[in-house]
Amino acid sequence: MRDTKCLHPKLQKSISLLKAECEKQDLKIGIGECLRTAEEQDKLYAKGRTEKGSIVTNAKGSTYSSMHQWGVAFDFYRNDGKGTYENGDGFFEKVGKIGKMLGLEWGGEWKSIKDLPHFQLSDWGSTTAKLKQIYKTPENFFKTWEDDAMSETERQKFNLLVEQVERLTLAQEKVYHYTAELPDWAKPTIQKLLDRDIYSGVSKSDLNLPETLMRILVINDRAGLYN
Repeated sequence: MRDTKCLHPKLQKSISLLKAECEKQDLKIGIGECLRTAEEQDKLYAKGRTEKGSIVTNAKGSTYSSMHQWGVAFDFYRNDGKGTYENGDGFFEKVGKIGKMLGLEWGGEWKSIKDLPHFQLSDWGSTTAKLKQIYKTPENFFKTWEDDAMSETERQKFNLLVEQVERLTLAQEKVYHYTAELPDWAKPTIQKLLDRDIYSGVSKSDLNLPETLMRILVINDRAGLYN
């Protein structure tokens, strides 16, 4: 439950930024609960209802109603030895302000059950309604994270590369052995990679460069990967 690697890639980056900024302001925080299972969330929901204690959440686990279940929320605590949740000096408000500056939604601003140690991504609203409408279950949402980790530009470049590779594998492969054989549109890229020792053939006189690889190298070069 405290493994930040189980959280959405964007939230992992936000946590790193939050911890760094808090450190600058001498606000030492630790990361508490991150991803929760339905069972764990239902146990919290039972507090103050069917179990002893005070009500701490209005979100049922069985209905995927907690942002923690979707991997887009985490809790933090005070980690400077003055008490895990000691707030006499406005510690949590100070951290909350930093989190908000980073684009996170802070539970300390909620009107129903304020949650001072809580942050979440605001990309899908303040509740899980939109996530449930789009993805139905957290498991379906988790499968999209690899794509979400890419920027739109990175995704376009990646898709272009995949299309090129798939198309070229259907054609007969040609191998270039000498720079003089290379097509004009490929010569600048290949020469640059040779000069930088990024690519080398079987010897200085033999490129041994398959056409598919040559095209991939040119695509990467045009995408700015070798600048």
